Amino acid sequence: MTRRFVLDPFGDKYAHRTSSMLSSEIRDLLAVTARRDIISLAGGLPYTQAMDPGVILGLVEEVLREDHAAALQYGPTDGYAPLKRSLVEVMREEGIPCLPEDIIITNGAQQGLEIISKIFINPGDDIVTEAPSYVGALNSFLSYQPRIHTIPIDGEGMLLDPLEKTLRRLSGRGRQVKFIYTVPNFHNPAGVTMSTERRYGLLQLAETFDCLVVEDNPYGLLRFEGEPSPALRTLDENRVIYLGTLSKIFSAGMRIGWVAAPHPILEKLLLAKQSADLCTSSFTQRVAHLYFSRHDWRGQIGQLVEIYRERRNVMLEAMEEFLSGIASWTRPQGGLFLWVTLPEFIRTSDMLASAIDAKVAYVPGRGFFPYEGGENSMRLNFSYPEPELVWEGIKRLSKVVKREVALAKSLGLGPKTNGYPGTEE
Repeated sequence: MTRRFVLDPFGDKYAHRTSSMLSSEIRDLLAVTARRDIISLAGGLPYTQAMDPGVILGLVEEVLREDHAAALQYGPTDGYAPLKRSLVEVMREEGIPCLPEDIIITNGAQQGLEIISKIFINPGDDIVTEAPSYVGALNSFLSYQPRIHTIPIDGEGMLLDPLEKTLRRLSGRGRQVKFIYTVPNFHNPAGVTMSTERRYGLLQLAETFDCLVVEDNPYGLLRFEGEPSPALRTLDENRVIYLGTLSKIFSAGMRIGWVAAPHPILEKLLLAKQSADLCTSSFTQRVAHLYFSRHDWRGQIGQLVEIYRERRNVMLEAMEEFLSGIASWTRPQGGLFLWVTLPEFIRTSDMLASAIDAKVAYVPGRGFFPYEGGENSMRLNFSYPEPELVWEGIKRLSKVVKREVALAKSLGLGPKTNGYPGTEE
């Protein structure tokens, strides 16, 4: 990747918070991975080819026939009421209690993260995230200049002992954590799922130390195997701010997400959204409502689950074939991602250029940590490439990794792996 650097003559005019804004390595990769000759295991792209374009065309025509003037007009800031009722049904599919009036519709869950950050974080405030954590959340948080305290995870999610020690240490200093952010189902980027026991434990600690929990759940309906655990919102509606999205189960391009939260918090979120964009697209909200009210969306999700399960299995088989004994990786029960840990002397950010030369791309792990960490890790996506490309991509990537290991050996560095808890070797 080449980037042109230009002297910025406006440096003295920007707000101080811009110094905390980070570019997403995932977004930076898109220009490169769009090349047809590169197998991209990088972006978290859903497989939109599974959606029948005729269905979308029919929905659009129906929206325009029913009330084209309203569809092309501004709408209420909190969202299109019929769609909110549809979203309640989507949440009910996972056993999550909710009422339409508990919801604000946002421009993707990403806007939800942004306005949550806006209403809660002052510079210097304390928040807690998993390590690694979703890079889009980290970037939203960092732009408001908090102190982010990271808690390691294993195959069952966030470790509670380090979390309790962190909360107790901060409390002892007279500091209160504003919120704990977590992706409990099929974690982005790690692919792991928080156990039921830890969900209860997390909420107990949040109550003890009087902090909120932000539950980000983009992938909950994309389960391949295993029994689901209750959503954090199901266990505590009064302390949990819940984020949902249609990006992974319908359309990422329509940019529809939602926040479900206690009503005092919703009122502040509504004000933050009003100042950001006035309202989410009336047109796309109506299209989405017709889809979820009149079409077999559960069947469509079932089709996606089968597609993603096959591709995950191919990736796991390829990892075992080409990288066994060299790397360790997670085995997700759903979602879109594997988290791979390489020998500790390998820097995946440095290795990326060689991977691009080999016509394969991944996301270096460094970007999933707010300050430091993940240097020898990477996130791999299996949802978008066809199965044969998943296999070929891992094959190409393995050659790059093995060259790096051989080079390190020649320089006298050890070949041992730095195992990631809860992974398969």
